[in-house]
Amino acid sequence: MKTKVLVVEDDKLVSYEIKTILDKNGFDVNICDSYACCIKNLDTFKPELILLDIDLDKKYEGIQIGSYLNSKADIPFIYITGYTDIETLKRIQTTKPVGYLSKPFREIDIINNIELALYNKKASQDDVTNPEEQQEESKYSKPIKRALEYIDTNINQEIKTDELIRVSGWSKFHFIREFAKEVGMTPYQYIFDEKMKLASSKLKNTYQTVKEIAFDLGYTSNSSFTNAFVKHSGLSPSNFRKKYCR
Repeated sequence: MKTKVLVVEDDKLVSYEIKTILDKNGFDVNICDSYACCIKNLDTFKPELILLDIDLDKKYEGIQIGSYLNSKADIPFIYITGYTDIETLKRIQTTKPVGYLSKPFREIDIINNIELALYNKKASQDDVTNPEEQQEESKYSKPIKRALEYIDTNINQEIKTDELIRVSGWSKFHFIREFAKEVGMTPYQYIFDEKMKLASSKLKNTYQTVKEIAFDLGYTSNSSFTNAFVKHSGLSPSNFRKKYCR
């Protein structure tokens, strides 16, 4: 059965171009051009993934849809955008997309982003039903589980220890001590390692630029991301990609 992809785009030329690419690559595609049409298709078409333009009707309506999907539906979505300014990127991160495509885009970028998103969704579903994974999680107390879940869902943003403390419900001293005891490292180190693991995966498996990956992970500049990645791997992001993606 073909994977269902909903394209939400009010530029007919762009939506037709995307549909042509997806048809050629074996996807079942439907097109919408508004908030109302998209919400209706969640029930009628039942998409497995959504490609979502940010600037529908010139009103950032796409971000409203993203917020709805993030809170009400378990459907991964990828933003389509002509904007690459920091403020817009920060704004879309709060809705937790699985990625974004900058116009103009290449066919290979569309397909790779979709395949990665679908793979990650399947992997997360497998984790839920995996008895070994459930047994592994059982070693954590509920407050630490809540903190780890918060980190996982907000990995593309700056995560502050004070927010983890609030989520856990413990005092600062108790939380930091128990986190290190149960997880084996400090909250800062755990967040850093998780961001670098995701960065490594993106560098190996996607055609996203280093700048795009940096913003996806909540870094405000290429240099801060590059310095962090060098600290983690001993290689710059571009050299890491050259070494492992030949």
